[in-house]
Amino acid sequence: MGGDPSQVLLTYTAEPDSPSQDALNLLASWAAVNQDIDRSAPADDSEPADSAETPD
Repeated sequence: MGGDPSQVLLTYTAEPDSPSQDALNLLASWAAVNQDIDRSAPADDSEPADSAETPD
């Protein structure tokens, strides 16, 4: 088995149907929303955005 022997992976779980499980589910939903936002954001914003406004 490969990998670094100094690395350790810990996992935490909550009791089913507990307030802790509700909190972890809420936290996971925030992470999912943030991933969607990060993917839709441009990676490089060095180019100025074109304005959608039209002169009067």
